[in-house]
Amino acid sequence: MVKERLETDYEAWRRDRWDEIAGPSGKAGVVQLATITGSAQTVEGVPGGWDASDPDGLKFTAAGADGVSLDGRPVNGTVTLTGGSRLRLSGERTVAISGSEGVYGLTVWDPAASSLARLRGIAVFPVDPTYVVDAEYRRTPGREVEIERLTDPPTRHILPAPADLVFELAGQQFSLMVIETFPGNLLVVFTDSTTGAETPDIGRWVVLPPVAGDAVRVDFNEALLPLHVFSRAFPCPLAPEGNHLPVPVPAGERAPVHGESIGVREAMSTDLKDTATRYLRRLEAGDYAGMRALCTDTATVWHNDGKGQQTIDENLAMLKDGPAAEASLHYDIIRQFTEADEMLQQHVLCITNADGSVGEVQAAMYFRFRDGLIDRIEEYANFIPAAN
Repeated sequence: MVKERLETDYEAWRRDRWDEIAGPSGKAGVVQLATITGSAQTVEGVPGGWDASDPDGLKFTAAGADGVSLDGRPVNGTVTLTGGSRLRLSGERTVAISGSEGVYGLTVWDPAASSLARLRGIAVFPVDPTYVVDAEYRRTPGREVEIERLTDPPTRHILPAPADLVFELAGQQFSLMVIETFPGNLLVVFTDSTTGAETPDIGRWVVLPPVAGDAVRVDFNEALLPLHVFSRAFPCPLAPEGNHLPVPVPAGERAPVHGESIGVREAMSTDLKDTATRYLRRLEAGDYAGMRALCTDTATVWHNDGKGQQTIDENLAMLKDGPAAEASLHYDIIRQFTEADEMLQQHVLCITNADGSVGEVQAAMYFRFRDGLIDRIEEYANFIPAAN
């Protein structure tokens, strides 16, 4: 019952998240960010001039030929803008204004941005109550930390680090530093054993609610991809030193799903091939938890060995405890074919035993997917013993 309620809440969260990223003025369409603090400032690619020195608001000056409008009226001269104002540029681009009192931010949004046009979805892990943890919120008043940001070139900034989260996961105790990227925004930037393989190498985020006491519930099912993944305009922070979990956290967002506007089918095909390949690479590494995270709860496995069908958990237990666990495995993938939610693959599995002998399995493997996860595996294999 807990999982069903969690899944319902999570689906609502995912809809809101998709609207934030790909909806009207979504983050994936942001092509430029700028800060205005001067009295005679220009912004590359944006017509007109800016003046943040007036106490009444941000002054913007443009000629009628610049093609800029405010509230549907062309700007031909100087207008006063405040936080929440929005200018319309040529080509349907918009500039959103934020800030006040001499410090203003500009966010340029373009509906034709390739980062938005190619975005088809956000791949996620299955919802798992295991990754909802109650953490101790250990306050560290006055602490600051130097954080690297993804600017070009990279820059480093000093940010408040008001607390540490201390919690248990996978039978171990961990601690993650909390940073405050702007007043009231409590962010946990972390990496884990999925980083660089199933999730971006720049880590992921958990945004914390306001914390009044000394405890907070942390839901890794709502772990976010950094905005930099969707648009290079965002100068996202990297994880503070030490904010690494040496265990996989197969929860939350995994990766953006991209495809050309005329190639959605091809993008889906590529994603299925990638999932199947990552499943086998995790088997090579002996990462059974990572394999499990790529499968549905009801996934089944069948081999042409006469032993019948297994659940995915039975199959992984067999692999973990079987002789192959002591050997070195490598899958040489020859070809892959996809059709809708199905994939057929031909490969050769090379097995190097502990004594140095080498054997191989020539096989065809069928994958069926549900919601981007593996739901059925069938393998037709011919084992060729190790040479003496």
